[in-house]
Amino acid sequence: MKMNGFNDGWMARFGWLLAPVLAVVLAGCATREFTMETAQREAAQGDREAQYYLGRAYARGEGVPQDYAKAVGYLKESAGQGYAKAQNNLGVFYAQGLGVPQNYPEALKWFSQAAEQGDPLAKYSLALSYAQGRGVATNLTEAVKWYQRAAAQGQLEAELALGDIYLGGGGRPADYRAARKWFERAAAQKSASAENSLGYVYEHGGSGVAGDVAKAVKHYRLAAAAGYGKGQLNLGRMYLDGAGVEKDLIEAYKWFYLASRNGGRLGRHYMDELAGTVTYGDFKGTPLTAEQIREAMRRAKEFQDNLAKHQTQSH
Repeated sequence: MKMNGFNDGWMARFGWLLAPVLAVVLAGCATREFTMETAQREAAQGDREAQYYLGRAYARGEGVPQDYAKAVGYLKESAGQGYAKAQNNLGVFYAQGLGVPQNYPEALKWFSQAAEQGDPLAKYSLALSYAQGRGVATNLTEAVKWYQRAAAQGQLEAELALGDIYLGGGGRPADYRAARKWFERAAAQKSASAENSLGYVYEHGGSGVAGDVAKAVKHYRLAAAAGYGKGQLNLGRMYLDGAGVEKDLIEAYKWFYLASRNGGRLGRHYMDELAGTVTYGDFKGTPLTAEQIREAMRRAKEFQDNLAKHQTQSH
């Protein structure tokens, strides 16, 4: 059951059409500030930003009951007047089938209109449509073009997507140097996923990037310290193997436990290996004692407490 590094990967990151986009676009806001009262008044007078504001409010259930059908109605009004944010959001609703029947070609139409206006989220949405063949024939070359245009504007998901593609996603030849470039840009935006992927790049090396397990540990540690489960799992593996760091089974158990708390079933399996309750897997040494496991759990709790404190302070 040897796992040679675990990054998010092409299908893991993009297994559902536009699921990441929906979360992002609903976090957006209109250019101008509105209240529900002023938005309703100005939307009735044809103001496209007010219409977009109301569409977002109904989509998120902010100040009004959540109602996707009403959200779509306002987004259509705004998008019909050429407001790029509304066009991209409307495309997402058609792609997801929220408030309207699912319709990928209609989604593609709105993504295209917003992307041509320079909207970075729409460029990402359009790229993802081409990558997955939703509403159009699959075309990875076209997808890369639009990912690059979105990434040039600092769109984080596009940077991550390009990194995955250059790792060999979608059947393209791997180019680790290009992958590293895009993951570094995403990491500069505080992406723990990008840090984990950089760890993967350095752990394995190839096509222009020399393997460097010490650098791999550095990036896995940054991802793990942010509470990112896959980074925690990978950091645990490095401690388990003594790769780029002094071998420390207690520290490995700690990180596997934390990864398991983040939904990582593989972390649970590694814990069982170290505890000696399973007889297959990577670990072949002497199982940890009960005292060693308690120490690992103490370290894990200390980490969780410090992370929670940091997150509270940052908000």
